[in-house]
Amino acid sequence: MGITRETGKQAKPSTDGGKKNSKTPTTKTPGFLSFRGKRPTSTGGDLHSKKSKTKINSNTDKKASTALSTKKLKKEHSTRRKAKVTPMKCFANGELVDGVNQYKVSNQIRKSTKSPIDVDVYAIKDVDQGEDFRMKVARQETQILKIEAALLRKLEKKPGEKCFVSMAEYGSIPKDKIEFLIVSPFGSSLHEVMKKTLNGPLSMDCAFVVGHQMLKAIKDLHSLGYIHRNIRPAAFNVGIGAEEATVYLQDFRAVRKFEENKKHVTARASVKPFGTGRFSSRACQNSKDQGRKDDLECWLYTLFYLIDNGSLSWKKENSMQVVLAQKDSFMNGEGKDQFAKAPRDLASLLSNVAKLEFSSVPDYDFFKNGLDTVQNSLNLNRKACDWTGKTGLEEIGGDTDRSFDCKVTGERDAIVRAGAKQKKPTRKKLSPGDVILGVGAPAGWKVINLLGSGGFGDVYKVHRENQPETKCYALKTESEEGEKRYLRLKIEVTVMMKTAEKKKENGFKNFIEFVDRGKCEELKCKFVVMGLVGPSLEDIRRKYILSAFSKGTCFHVAIQTVTAIRDLHSIGYLHRDIKPANYAVGLGDDESTIYMLDFGIAKLYVNENGEHKVKRKKVKFLGTLRYACRACMMQLEQGRKDDLETWIYMVFDFMDESSGMPWRKLANPKDILKEKQKFFSAFDDHRFGKLLQRFKDLVLYIDKMQYETTPDYEYILNFLKTTASDVNAKMGKKLDWVQKLKNKMFESESEKSEKNGSGDDED
Repeated sequence: MGITRETGKQAKPSTDGGKKNSKTPTTKTPGFLSFRGKRPTSTGGDLHSKKSKTKINSNTDKKASTALSTKKLKKEHSTRRKAKVTPMKCFANGELVDGVNQYKVSNQIRKSTKSPIDVDVYAIKDVDQGEDFRMKVARQETQILKIEAALLRKLEKKPGEKCFVSMAEYGSIPKDKIEFLIVSPFGSSLHEVMKKTLNGPLSMDCAFVVGHQMLKAIKDLHSLGYIHRNIRPAAFNVGIGAEEATVYLQDFRAVRKFEENKKHVTARASVKPFGTGRFSSRACQNSKDQGRKDDLECWLYTLFYLIDNGSLSWKKENSMQVVLAQKDSFMNGEGKDQFAKAPRDLASLLSNVAKLEFSSVPDYDFFKNGLDTVQNSLNLNRKACDWTGKTGLEEIGGDTDRSFDCKVTGERDAIVRAGAKQKKPTRKKLSPGDVILGVGAPAGWKVINLLGSGGFGDVYKVHRENQPETKCYALKTESEEGEKRYLRLKIEVTVMMKTAEKKKENGFKNFIEFVDRGKCEELKCKFVVMGLVGPSLEDIRRKYILSAFSKGTCFHVAIQTVTAIRDLHSIGYLHRDIKPANYAVGLGDDESTIYMLDFGIAKLYVNENGEHKVKRKKVKFLGTLRYACRACMMQLEQGRKDDLETWIYMVFDFMDESSGMPWRKLANPKDILKEKQKFFSAFDDHRFGKLLQRFKDLVLYIDKMQYETTPDYEYILNFLKTTASDVNAKMGKKLDWVQKLKNKMFESESEKSEKNGSGDDED
């Protein structure tokens, strides 16, 4: 998705005395650039600065001129009134919002101004589950939340520590001309933390911890081909509850794509300045196009400000020329009082950014190592968080006004009320060399390294404590502190144990090895040990071969993945989250084998007598929006046919990434569902290539199945083999990734999957 729109608040009239004819941008030119300082004594503009060209010779002429001038003024004021932005719909406390799920508004915690690109924020609750969320609301015509939704979906997949809020769903209300985005809860901005919670800058220890988090967020956004263009303290919000020490990058109103077809875009000749004057880059203020270097420049201004809010000498300057001159000095390490409190070692980061050009690719490791060097030299605490346990963090601040009666939302996260839920404790993580020992177990599992983390658990590479490090496994933990509806390890272990029994009979080749399970009292977690596998099919496409699969590989993938589905169904279970991220390849000699992963939302579809269960009337949405079946999106019970429906979406995606899934670039659930219905009802209307057109009979076969229908897996497998032969797919050739992958070990895609709703799906 390319983003070329400039977004932001309206600028104030220039206060430069030499420019009397400067004009305030209208709503049609929403660039913005704000400076703190004295208010201008004149509002500027033509009416106040230009003299009349009509020569006035008499009192009558003067009266006529005055009348004419008055009419002109009235006309212009009338035009201005028509150009005013109409207020957005305001949701009342207790009002219901219908999306894929239903939510109840608790209260408004940010109220927009008259800017057309402002965003309202509400605290809401899921009606069915009682979960807390935040709902952002914006004018539908701007589509700023649609862009944010698309970015958040991609950013959720980024490995490592979480730097962005989780997206629940995106939707719109056409009659009110608004769009909404529902995300996980977040608290105050860093600006508000400093201003209201701490009443001053962060400690050196905390500032560098936050600096690392901000840098990773910027790096992750850049990896998608986007720049933020408005990095500042108000663009980052802190978490609440168990995520209190986490900092999230938000406010994507000014993002822009800097890459098209893997090539850097050409710099535009002139770009209207916008952003926050104190933290905006010099390129922005010089009306030049911005690149990745500019996000890093703004990041450095922000980092210095967090350490010492007096280090930005231009804080109270009005003149843009003075600000630019002082920023030049700052980037050269010669700013006034720049290093009064900030470490001089940061000068190397400044000089590195100063040397970068518009299309330069930053060395993010250099900046990370620079922060590490300072932390080591000053012996800083790498887990410091100045605002932990402080009140007021749940108030959301930023560059828009909050409602007058803004209530504290989520106070339970800082102050425990009588009868309120206790704050979730911070989960302890294992370090290399640590041993996890189950209850009553004679020997434990020794940690080699961390592979991945999720909301309620982690995945480690381990080996048996009493054996050499020759045979390695993956150990997945799940904290017992989580709410029941999110705990999914129990069902995963159950399914893995059943598939393990079949593997002993030389069957179920597409399932990983089950090794051990246990419970660790010290860590208050349960764990499962399983075979180690390589990257997922999704990662292979995106991170390794960086291209679409060949025809032969596509058919091999289709055959192995549907074989795994057949085998899972044969033991009475549905997967309910079929997608490329939930299939991984083997390691070494097993590189050509594809394994099914993640049974966290699997469900038994037969009862104790082996009979098909009766369909429930309504079922919570579970799964991944892009690949979810129609029944799931309509909150209907799923059957075996629905696993095959999501499978055929995945196959089409592999066969033709550009047009195999017509809804690929959509974010609104209703629009996606409509396209999926057309996929089956109007198959011939889609512009599929010749290869995919051959799949019409298979698509129609899947569509005709009913909830309790037993699929004819042999028909599906024969169809794939016959079609592969017809199109001359080279089935004997080795798969595209064989001998091309680095030894990347198993990373828990299940912990990062785009799931919504509850995992507690028992009858």
